[in-house]
Amino acid sequence: MFKSNTLILLFIFCSIPRAISGIPETEVMILSGKVGTEIDEHENRFYRIFPKEKGFVNAQILRINEENYRVVIVKEIRAKQKTVKRFISQEGLDKLKAHVDSQPEFTEEAKIAMYEGLDFLRVEKIINEIPKPQFVILKHSGQKVLKGSLFLVNENILHIQTPTTIEKVHLSDLDHLSYRSEIKDYEYLRPYLYGLTGTTGFALAQLYNSQRSTIYNEYGVPRNDLNRYTQLFGIVMGLIFSSELFDAVSTLLTPSETIILSEAEYERTNFK
Repeated sequence: MFKSNTLILLFIFCSIPRAISGIPETEVMILSGKVGTEIDEHENRFYRIFPKEKGFVNAQILRINEENYRVVIVKEIRAKQKTVKRFISQEGLDKLKAHVDSQPEFTEEAKIAMYEGLDFLRVEKIINEIPKPQFVILKHSGQKVLKGSLFLVNENILHIQTPTTIEKVHLSDLDHLSYRSEIKDYEYLRPYLYGLTGTTGFALAQLYNSQRSTIYNEYGVPRNDLNRYTQLFGIVMGLIFSSELFDAVSTLLTPSETIILSEAEYERTNFK
């Protein structure tokens, strides 16, 4: 019995090296001499190797067998890294290689030129620096359009006041934004707007007085003082809203600009 067990163990230990040698070794492929064994985010953006991968950090291509390859992609979504795997055939690898080889070298000058105008790479700085509150139009989460007053940005979440509710949009979900980088000075319009709102308040008070029946005191004398009170109240209410009207007019008269705030939107706009 002891001899039999010894023979079984000896057979197992002798088989292990053969089993290990039968396991195919993973080979890291070099897609092109222009990118090397690891494709970083700058190379990916320049050569557009994996343009649809949001939050791309780096990638490696590993050989599975003679005809198939595994692409291991590291991504960063909302400050968290995750690894995803894609599979391509020999034909797919050859197409990627030809795509990269057909393009110029990725030099430092090419890198500087590429990043000019890529606003989505500094979206957090742009959002935090724009004047608030102000009326904005933004597209987020693919195709959703939201219009309202941006009044707060807290922990990368935009708070938008709409006519009915307060909407919250995460910075990473933004596609593009129409806003005003600064509100121009229209101080010369302030007296006119104050006069307009005051006059409007007075006119509404007069309309109210004309539709209200005359009130008399105990001596039968009309209470005209109540009419004066209503007129004064209307003027004061108009002046209270004059500041809001001035801010709204100043915002609307200032030209707006639209910036792209996601790489996916940039791809759709520039590489249709």
